[in-house]
Amino acid sequence: MPSPAREEDGSALAGAKSPVRPAAGPVRVQLDKILGSSAFAGSERPSRFLRYVVEQALEGHPLKETLVGVEVFGRKPAYDPRLDGVVRVEAVKLRLRLKEYYETEGAGDEVRIDLPKGGYLPSFEALPHQIVAAEPRPARWWRDWRIIAPPLILLVLAAAYGLIGNPLPGPASPERASASASSIAVLPFVNLSSDKENEYFSDGLTDDLIGTLTKIPGLRVVARSSAFQFKGKNPDIRTAGRQLNVATVLEGSVQKSGGRLRITAQLSSAADGYHLWSETYDRELKDVFAVQDEITRAIVRALEVRVAGDPVRRLATASTQDLDAYNLYLQGRFHLNKWRPEGARKGIEYFQQAIAKDPGYAPAYAGLADCHTWLGVFGWSPAAKAMPEAREAANHALHLDETLAAAHISLGYVKSLYDWDWPGAQREFRRALELSPGDPDAHFAYSLTYLAPLGRLDEALAEIERARSLDPLSPYKITAAGMIDWYRRDYDRAAGQYRKAIELDPAFYYAYDELRHLECARGRTEAAAAVVQSMRGVFDNVNDTAVRAAAYGRQGKQAEARALVETSIQEYTRLRKFGVSCHAAELYAVIGEKDRAIEWLNKAYQERNPLLAYVKVIPSYECLRSEPRFSALSARLGLGN
Repeated sequence: MPSPAREEDGSALAGAKSPVRPAAGPVRVQLDKILGSSAFAGSERPSRFLRYVVEQALEGHPLKETLVGVEVFGRKPAYDPRLDGVVRVEAVKLRLRLKEYYETEGAGDEVRIDLPKGGYLPSFEALPHQIVAAEPRPARWWRDWRIIAPPLILLVLAAAYGLIGNPLPGPASPERASASASSIAVLPFVNLSSDKENEYFSDGLTDDLIGTLTKIPGLRVVARSSAFQFKGKNPDIRTAGRQLNVATVLEGSVQKSGGRLRITAQLSSAADGYHLWSETYDRELKDVFAVQDEITRAIVRALEVRVAGDPVRRLATASTQDLDAYNLYLQGRFHLNKWRPEGARKGIEYFQQAIAKDPGYAPAYAGLADCHTWLGVFGWSPAAKAMPEAREAANHALHLDETLAAAHISLGYVKSLYDWDWPGAQREFRRALELSPGDPDAHFAYSLTYLAPLGRLDEALAEIERARSLDPLSPYKITAAGMIDWYRRDYDRAAGQYRKAIELDPAFYYAYDELRHLECARGRTEAAAAVVQSMRGVFDNVNDTAVRAAAYGRQGKQAEARALVETSIQEYTRLRKFGVSCHAAELYAVIGEKDRAIEWLNKAYQERNPLLAYVKVIPSYECLRSEPRFSALSARLGLGN
């Protein structure tokens, strides 16, 4: 889990000027050129971020994390950057984007704009090259997203059925001939609004499109986390298709002004980048469902799709007819997908509001279950409170819609990580896979929270690889594969997986944390210290207490090791408050304090700590395997000896 971070003060870098600082005029010209480049094309968030910090620096204003969060990313003035690291994460991405620009299009530019690590105050440097000013980009517009999703879902479904039942014409190529036409990636639909608060809807819209397409038999759909690796990057279709291993890529945008609605979508061949189909629809918008039907008929006519029994309409049936409930649901998913405790808490608020609007909205209950599970598993809420609430929400979702795969996954998490009801967990995960065999999250859950804890590690590895085939660019899935390799004692392969996840997303904390954990547990304290050093280049408040404790333990300095373990326990408790028992048990096991380790494991059992489910496979507990007390605990968990 990411450590809460202190606020960074960019003013600390105020004295770090380049040898020759250009005047404000050339800097602004260079800024426009950068924002008009392909590296920033369609990238609203990093563009807004860069423009803001440059203008503030030119005007001599100080730059602090909280200020940037409020002014650039729409956070409320009272938000806590220790819990919401949006500014730090986006700063890492912006630095990489600037690096890409100056290595390609900007290689001959006369002015360099950079964002040094450690703060948010940009630096400006005059270089001996010629400036070529970019043409200003036209302003883009659209507003209310609430009404857009139903027509877009049907639009994409119609296009997908065109792929399956009636392949679309396009230029022939050897690559295309060898690729399966029944594979598609839906890249994040572009939020063209000047209102950044609507971004939650553009993300949620893409989620809905992906989720609905996944229901189509025979169509392989790339998962959200991989598709979102391309958010704001305006990628070459061939590159995206090659990386995602699909034959076709769908892109789109929506604009709405007053009573007029414009929907633009295009489907392209990943083999050669040629458009297979594209269309723009301008309509009067009076009733969203009437517009939905009109767009569906128009798309089906354009593709000449013949669909017996109208399965497009059947698959696209909404779980709610209440647009306010749907809007609140998407906001809940948006916050949950941040993988931060504050995001999960906000998600609970939005899902509860959606349920209040429509008590029969099953996906909102499943989302509520996921929020409670996330908080309980990672120690941000007492497991004894969070997990029963997750179970209740998941059961309610299934009472409303037994065919909702997401709810079966949610209930499976509770049964495996809290109830330790392994047969029950298996039933839920297998039912989810039966309902949605193309859902990478179902394969992920079955692998990591059922097969792996039981020690069925070869099966777990095969299952996580199925998840990765559907979600090839997900740092979460890659990190999960590394964890299973670690459980299998294939330490080098595990380390390679973690590094691959970090390379894919340099701001992905969990991969760093698992790599540090791995190196520490296998006694490579120097390697673990190097990971900590790398983390400090990206995150704040990274400490090496556990690493130093392990080092002292291996040197036989038990008093020093024990003192550091106690310090680490205090730090963990201060940050999360709950779930410290498994953390403490593992640290004591690493330094060879068997009695203290088992004492904390028994405490974890009393608290029903969800991470206790992994006690059988975590290598750190190797020294406890011969202990009768450890075997008895494993038996009580239903894990065998």
